[in-house]
Amino acid sequence: MPQILLAILSLLFLIKSAEIFIEQSIALAKKIRISSFLIGFTLIALGTSLPDLVISTYSTMTGHPEIAISTILGSAIVKSSLILGILALFSNYKLSEIDIKRNIPTNLIMFSSFFLIILLFGFKMNWIIGIVAVILLIIAIYLAKHNNHTITIASKTRFNVLILLVSFGLLIFSGKICVDNIVLFAESYGLAKTTVGYFILAIGTSIPELITSLAIIKKGNLQIGLGNILGSTIFDILLVTSISSFITTLDFKPFMEEFLFLIFATVIFILFAILGKKYYISKKEGIGLILLYILFIIVQMI
Repeated sequence: MPQILLAILSLLFLIKSAEIFIEQSIALAKKIRISSFLIGFTLIALGTSLPDLVISTYSTMTGHPEIAISTILGSAIVKSSLILGILALFSNYKLSEIDIKRNIPTNLIMFSSFFLIILLFGFKMNWIIGIVAVILLIIAIYLAKHNNHTITIASKTRFNVLILLVSFGLLIFSGKICVDNIVLFAESYGLAKTTVGYFILAIGTSIPELITSLAIIKKGNLQIGLGNILGSTIFDILLVTSISSFITTLDFKPFMEEFLFLIFATVIFILFAILGKKYYISKKEGIGLILLYILFIIVQMI
């Protein structure tokens, strides 16, 4: 039990460090004046993905790549279904035409392209595919910049580069403690490491997206919130996996069903947005997205 308590405390510390990093990122964005969606898709998405990045990288370095892959995929599925569903329960949000026609399909295209590349290379992701994944990420960021131009960023936080760097250091430190204790807990109770990644770590590291996006949407700035979620899933799949692949070759063969489920969840979200009233994601669609995540849990149990 001490291991899980330490893991929970370090995870909370990890989330708080990410929150500080996010605040500084928004302040930086205000200074350099870029679009709301783009700041959500890049700096804030990177900030909220840092727990995933730290945990997955450290897991790979310590010889537990299955925790890294399951955390990455599990976190992306949580964001694409559960979090989007919970947001709809608290605040009906309307997607713009550019979201439906370009922003969300960009994620779908990137996920599908990455899946096909992994498939062609026999489910193995080495450093070469890692470089390809980074190129796909750069293309996604370019498309986000090209498609979104509105500047509506509000922030009362003063940018401080020292605070930014310290929060990043705390992320790394707390991530190490979290992974070490989660692994010890799993070994003590005979839990599968993939189960730990899919649920405990994936949901835990997705809390920053939920809290950040809910606060942003409540303030009326959907574009930052949606950009955060879409960007964070892209960073998880393309950046976090690529960094892990630079350390060791990742075997995706045991995880292909989960990858396909992520693509399926993205398609369902697009369909809900198109079929919903005037692109609204209401409580009804939100419940549908939550049920989609419950389906994922059932599939894992089977």
